[in-house]
Amino acid sequence: MRVKDAILYTREKLSQILKKDQAEWETLLIISHLLKIKPLDVYLFYEKEVDESKLNAIINKRLKKAPLAYILKEAYFWGRKFFVEEGVLIPRQETELIIEVAKARIKKKNLKILELGIGSGVIGITLLLELNTKILFGIDISEKAIEISKKNARFYKVESRCYFVKGDWFKPLAEKKVFDLVVTNPPYIPLEEWKYLEEEVRCFEPKEALVGGEDGLYFHKITIKNAWKFLKKDGFLIFEMGYNQAKSVKELLKVNNWQFEVFKDLLGYERVVIAWQKSM
Repeated sequence: MRVKDAILYTREKLSQILKKDQAEWETLLIISHLLKIKPLDVYLFYEKEVDESKLNAIINKRLKKAPLAYILKEAYFWGRKFFVEEGVLIPRQETELIIEVAKARIKKKNLKILELGIGSGVIGITLLLELNTKILFGIDISEKAIEISKKNARFYKVESRCYFVKGDWFKPLAEKKVFDLVVTNPPYIPLEEWKYLEEEVRCFEPKEALVGGEDGLYFHKITIKNAWKFLKKDGFLIFEMGYNQAKSVKELLKVNNWQFEVFKDLLGYERVVIAWQKSM
């Protein structure tokens, strides 16, 4: 099947379960994966042949609601391709706001970064590639997350600057002010909301990477209360939160002596916070 026919065929199939714009994007992801090219380069290869059996195998899995990232074992973040597998959270577009905020606000050189809940490593590794970063220290309770993060670090040739440790949030660390940035996209979905999530999220993605306790703020509370113990005097804390959690998070920040700024995502929700201690 030629690419131009494969585009029409795949888009039509995916439209059974996806909105038009999402079906179009996933069509490009699938075909680019099969051709081993970048998604937007697909349009340059209209006459190239696509393996029809492999194409149908991917489509059939996707129609059963398996997430495309897990089918292809890859996902894009900040324009780069990263390895992902079942057992680690799939990167979301709104999380790229963390990178935007870090690039806009942090000008210091030779950064030492701590990422809590490293997942597939997309945030920390992107910061290594985009900022003047010396060291990334990533912590995750999942062995699979550590494995995939190491794989992505090797792919982007930054493994010599990465240290990934299995552990529960701050617990593997001594309380020393050695980091310039603490960053995290913590689990923040309230437990009660888990059962209402879309099927492809609820049935495939790791619950422990999504649910943040009864109110969704379990990890925010730990991070906001303790991050200052690991930050240098002029260090920053950057994290993501749920679309309806800004009010509660702001109160936590005030109680714990943080100054902060909040940034909205493309849908207008207050999504990412950058914070620093008032005494700095």
